[in-house]
Amino acid sequence: MRRSLTTLAATALAATAVVIAGQPVTTTAAANDEVFLVAEAFTYDEGDAVTAAATAASAAGACEDTTYALKTWKVGTLNWMYNGQGVPANIASTALASITTSTNTVAKGTNRCGLAPLTTSTYNYAGTTTLKPQVSSTATCTGNDNKSVTGWGALPTKVLAYTCTYYNAKGVVIASDTLIDNVAYTWFTTKPANCTGAQYDLETTLTHERLHTAGLGHVDQTNNATQTMTPASSPCDTSRRLLGAGDYAGLKALASK
Repeated sequence: MRRSLTTLAATALAATAVVIAGQPVTTTAAANDEVFLVAEAFTYDEGDAVTAAATAASAAGACEDTTYALKTWKVGTLNWMYNGQGVPANIASTALASITTSTNTVAKGTNRCGLAPLTTSTYNYAGTTTLKPQVSSTATCTGNDNKSVTGWGALPTKVLAYTCTYYNAKGVVIASDTLIDNVAYTWFTTKPANCTGAQYDLETTLTHERLHTAGLGHVDQTNNATQTMTPASSPCDTSRRLLGAGDYAGLKALASK
């Protein structure tokens, strides 16, 4: 069975869900004050020929493929907080460091290809909080308090993590909440020796989610298998913790928007 990453978004102009378009949260605000919402679900894959091939792909392949997909928002400066309530016991002491590493990977464009660091966006860790991510257990966004919180909770079957990102009429992110499942799946921050079963890498997952917050969409699973923004990942896979050339190129393209 294959785990895929599904992007969900809605627009006030249509009754059906569409990819990429944002949804104004209020319709009475002046144009410059409008806030738009996008939701990203990271779902799981038990592993198949495609994701196995991605894991085995060479670093050269990751650095030759410059494919990326852009959304309609980008990060200027984002202050984010962490709520450790409900963190799985086996990673309680290391989860925040792993999430911070993922965030910094995206902020700096840290990659597998020797490309120069990026300085186009700033992600500031603002400490721990008792605030919860405004994401429900049914994988819906529950409101915008202008705070960006990453934390833990139950999510629907097959959903590893869910991110709700709000951006303004200028296309700049003002808040982004991420909820990570703490019920159905086993997480690690250091890959276990002889890793087997449904164990998932927190750093890989959060790097992918932070790239969504940054404004990148999914690329093709088969043609772009080495990029972090492919929509499927296998258990025990850590090969896409750092960015591929396409992920990096996407962040550079966002900076010029």
